[in-house]
Amino acid sequence: MVPAEPRIPWPIGPWTAIKLEHLEAYLKAYARATTKARERYYIDAFAGCGDCVLSRTHVPVRGSVWRALSVEPPFTRCFLVELKPVLAAHLRTHMLSYPQVEVFQGDCNVVIPSEVLPRVPRRAPSLCFLDPTGAQVRWDTVKALAAHRIGPRKMELLILYPFDMFIGRWLSLPRMERRLTDFYGDASWKHELRESDRLREGRDQRRDRFVSLYARRLQDLGYSFVDAHGPLYRGHRALYHFVFATDHPAGQKIMADVWRRPRPIPGELGYRPRLFP
Repeated sequence: MVPAEPRIPWPIGPWTAIKLEHLEAYLKAYARATTKARERYYIDAFAGCGDCVLSRTHVPVRGSVWRALSVEPPFTRCFLVELKPVLAAHLRTHMLSYPQVEVFQGDCNVVIPSEVLPRVPRRAPSLCFLDPTGAQVRWDTVKALAAHRIGPRKMELLILYPFDMFIGRWLSLPRMERRLTDFYGDASWKHELRESDRLREGRDQRRDRFVSLYARRLQDLGYSFVDAHGPLYRGHRALYHFVFATDHPAGQKIMADVWRRPRPIPGELGYRPRLFP
């Protein structure tokens, strides 16, 4: 079967629209918090085409790219990565009038360490948004981002963590072992799975266990604060967590405030915050 061509504008659910609202709120706060810095940099690893539409109502929704470009003071440079050639071409066309934007087409696990990070000054404030449709982000990529910045602070990371979308199902599939090891960076997930099975944990307990594992892995990279907000829901079905990693206590405080403020589409979405120290 020939895969369908990516759709433009990209159709999204209300849960994604809410995620984008939270992202924009934090980006604006981040820009204000770094006002005294001479430069600030933004990386979007799954930039899409930039244009979205609610799948039910067809209401236009600005993608993450446009939200990053709307902050004041602006980002010095924005590096946008998109795997699908059709979406990347659409995005590149719309970015022609934005000289501070550079669009890369390719796998973020290859493009970010080889092409993007060399363009990001290692002492400048920087933030990376990792918003995959599944578990495409390999741990080596996260590790490279975390190690890039020199100085008292690390690059901030905003990561969609898809336990209920993919990880939870993959745990019982032997063919997905390599993917899970790439995702977590080692085989620690196997130990957690054995413990979960031994304790006969339910879905919620297992979710908490594996979200905690990912948070600990980020702390092992040197992040002082790792918070996992979620899960976000589609009706009564959990979808994903939004994991935030920072070295700055102000950043943690701002993000916690952003996610505690409800931005609901009535009848469409609710979420429970879950924070990790």
